[in-house]
Amino acid sequence: AKPAIADIFKPGLGMTTVLVTAAYFTHIMSFYFLVKWVPAIVVDMGFAPTAAARLLTWVSAGGAVGGAIFGFFATRMQLRPLTIVTLIGSALAIAWFGSGVSSMGLLTVIVAFAGFFTNASIAGLYMLFAKVYPTHARATGTGFAIGVGRGGAALAPIVAGYLFEAGFGLQSVALTMGSGAVVAAVLLFFLKERAAD
Repeated sequence: AKPAIADIFKPGLGMTTVLVTAAYFTHIMSFYFLVKWVPAIVVDMGFAPTAAARLLTWVSAGGAVGGAIFGFFATRMQLRPLTIVTLIGSALAIAWFGSGVSSMGLLTVIVAFAGFFTNASIAGLYMLFAKVYPTHARATGTGFAIGVGRGGAALAPIVAGYLFEAGFGLQSVALTMGSGAVVAAVLLFFLKERAAD
């Protein structure tokens, strides 16, 4: 029989589904704040739009390196604690970006670090999806979490925009949006990994 959504909410899997889906959703909000708002924020700081666009390249470059390095360590270390560490790194890097740094050189370093940790965390979450579900429910569980996560991707720029409109400064907005990664890290503390099946 084809696995159904109901399978991933059965006893023994329901809490796993809630935890990984919520963790992915909250972290994706942090990630998409970074991707969607960095150029506008940097232009607002007085930098040229071309310089702001270049920073996004550094987010991507940091992300590519982060994903690769995470993959290397994931085969040598426990996956869940490693992902928790990268999630905390994501939150710290986003908070650092929000601290109002005015040097383009330092901003470049910060966004590269933010890209590194946020992408490494996404890689970790994807690998965790594969570990926490039995084979028969893996595709359904992963698809469900990623599908719900898309909502976080859509919501993040709107929530950040609303906070800016409401008069919150960059530091407050960055701390709020970066906290999604912290929430994800806390949720993973409660996640149980399955033995290989």
